[in-house]
Amino acid sequence: MTGLNPVAALRHDLRTPVNHIVGYAEMLLEDLEAPAHAERRAALEQAIGAAREALRSISLVLAPSRDTVEPPELAQLYSTLAEPQRRIVESVQGLLSSTGEAPTPTFLEDLRRILDAAARLRPTGAVAAAATPATAATAEGTGGVARILIVDDEEGNRELLRRRLERDGYAVVTASGGREALAAVAREPLDLVLLDMMMPDMPGDEVLGRLKDDPATRDLPVIMISALDEMPSIARCIERGAEDYLPKPFDPVLLRARIRAGLEKKRWRDQERAYLRAVDSVIAAATAVERGTYSSGALAPIAKRGDALGQLARVFDGMVTHVRAREAQLKDQVRELRAEIETARRDTQESPAQVDGGNLRTGEVFANRYEILQLIGHGGMGTVYRARDTELDEEVAIKTLLPSLMTDDTAVARFKDEIRLARRLTDRHIVRTHDMGEWGGVYYLTMELVEGLTLRALLDTRGRLAVPAVLAIASQLARSLEVAHEYGVIHRDIKPQNLLLDAAGVLKVMDFGIARLVERSAAITEVGMVVGTPTYMAPEQLMGEGVDGRSDLYSAGVVLYECLTGRLPIEANTIVTLVARLLSEEPAPILTANPDVPAPLAALVMRLLAKKPDERIQSAELLSLEIARLG
Repeated sequence: MTGLNPVAALRHDLRTPVNHIVGYAEMLLEDLEAPAHAERRAALEQAIGAAREALRSISLVLAPSRDTVEPPELAQLYSTLAEPQRRIVESVQGLLSSTGEAPTPTFLEDLRRILDAAARLRPTGAVAAAATPATAATAEGTGGVARILIVDDEEGNRELLRRRLERDGYAVVTASGGREALAAVAREPLDLVLLDMMMPDMPGDEVLGRLKDDPATRDLPVIMISALDEMPSIARCIERGAEDYLPKPFDPVLLRARIRAGLEKKRWRDQERAYLRAVDSVIAAATAVERGTYSSGALAPIAKRGDALGQLARVFDGMVTHVRAREAQLKDQVRELRAEIETARRDTQESPAQVDGGNLRTGEVFANRYEILQLIGHGGMGTVYRARDTELDEEVAIKTLLPSLMTDDTAVARFKDEIRLARRLTDRHIVRTHDMGEWGGVYYLTMELVEGLTLRALLDTRGRLAVPAVLAIASQLARSLEVAHEYGVIHRDIKPQNLLLDAAGVLKVMDFGIARLVERSAAITEVGMVVGTPTYMAPEQLMGEGVDGRSDLYSAGVVLYECLTGRLPIEANTIVTLVARLLSEEPAPILTANPDVPAPLAALVMRLLAKKPDERIQSAELLSLEIARLG
């Protein structure tokens, strides 16, 4: 190499990035000793091997004993370095895009340092001009070729620096004073400033101060230059934010190194700012989702990034798009369900009952607080009334024990458990329980009053339901059971009579009066006593065996089978016959009764009806996921 590029300087410039590649890769290997990281270790070892191959080529051509290197030899060297450089880049980019355990920020940062070092094995500046004559000399800056501003009141100094930097491949802008320099910075984008200390119109340290005080130019690297080695002024400039200091006359190697360091720092800072802007965009997208204003694909520019943030943007956008599609499907399903409900309401003419056979009467003020308005319905253990809370002036539902059960200590204890359990469950698909009390020997429970009709009434009026309406029921029922089972509560009596549908198509599960905590398997229910409604019970519940959440899922399967076909999967006149048929017969195929049911939905319901709990879907959470896929 002649002129500006002595062999020693070029050898240093090429060996340094190789040293960085090997050093960072070896440090990463030390953190990846576990067998699970075998693939990552192999990629790093490939990068190290390629770097050492590059080092051998550099040492052979740029031997310490040589003073010059001819352009053809230099071109051949860079041609030889291209292959190991390519392997290094491929190995590292593969690591950056690989799936599996998420890498740490330090791991990713070190990989990028390796990529940056590998990029320095390509010819740039004057080296590129000699090594690849057909390619224009470039030094990477924010816009391709780095733009450097030289500020010096001496024309000879400006010219000398300009020629030197242009030979290195930089684009050069000059200014003869401080004010002209500030105007140039405001006029065009620059990557670095070489700023003279001593100028008549405005001292260099004052120009530096103005640049660093302005947020728009604060990150622009500034290297101070001066013929005076006056340490106080040098220290003052460094404290004000100057990147470095160069004494006149310049050493070419030192000048080149400090300019590269300044440009490298700016490049990293620009990347950091771009990264932070991208992070702000992701945060803004999350806020837009909360407000309902997010547009799918809004993060597309960030999603193109090859780093972890790009992956986050891709996952985020895909997830929101999927949720939006799922919400649209649910709205369609609920709309269909609402249509079924409205039709059933028109077709049903119910006359409200006035008494329940001994407990409460309409018009009566119960417990000195609740005005009984009407009887809503009867249950296996109690009666439900609409009432007005005279203290809060709002309507509630009151459930009382039937008079015939008032002397049954087991039933009373079970009724007390209802409030303890139900008050722990908070979800829009579970009827909220307010309070429990006793008045005049009558135990009662106050609950949320839900205007609507039971699924039983809907089925009795409409027969089988349309598939979208059934999917709306299924997803909401699965959600309610998911919440209850998380608290260890098994309903034990899931049936259409206990599923209430309001006018908006929202399903609410009622009557946790026979539910109990899973761990209290034998606290209240007497041996041999069947709790629940037999036609909707799981085989293990009918047989008096232990039950868990999968027993509720079986009952949910019976409900969905009835919604799709208009009939029960197994029917009998007595419990004995029901148990015998349940243990020996399989339900008729759903598609036989209703060919319009999608096969995957039919298969899902039949899995819920498996006789053995282990063969059913294993949790309400998994059921929710399966239903979402069907939607």
